[in-house]
Amino acid sequence: MSQKKSDTLQSIDDWKNMTTASTEDFRKWRSSVADSDAGTRINLIRKGISSHVLVTASEYFNMPRAQFAKIIGMSPATAERKIKSHSLLGPVESERLERLAIIEDTAEKVFGNADQAKMWLLRKNLVFGDDTPLSMLDTETGAGEVKKVLASIAYGGVV
Repeated sequence: MSQKKSDTLQSIDDWKNMTTASTEDFRKWRSSVADSDAGTRINLIRKGISSHVLVTASEYFNMPRAQFAKIIGMSPATAERKIKSHSLLGPVESERLERLAIIEDTAEKVFGNADQAKMWLLRKNLVFGDDTPLSMLDTETGAGEVKKVLASIAYGGVV
């Protein structure tokens, strides 16, 4: 194999490993947030969450950062600026990421694994007006509706 082709394959393997690492980073962060008590989560929100979590979360959900930034209420330009400068997210964006972590963790428990939970969060659903459950998490009201549907799925209730 030529050196150039070998370098390309190495780059692809590095990218796959980085993506896998980022996905694992988000899952670990999400689990730590979900397992924390309310006081710890409030302090985290007030202090601000690392913009790196936005990067790992968008990779975890396999969506462009600009699209993911909108879900947490940020303009794509502001998100990129915070990522490049390694800044902390503000309280509003931090709270939305915390909310997403809690709901994603709940979905994983309801569906039994991360892949099915992620697929459900990313699939359009008539209950949400043909939007995705993930897109509903930009508001507390939307998040409440997602929680209700997850509880109905978990306990066999009517939506």
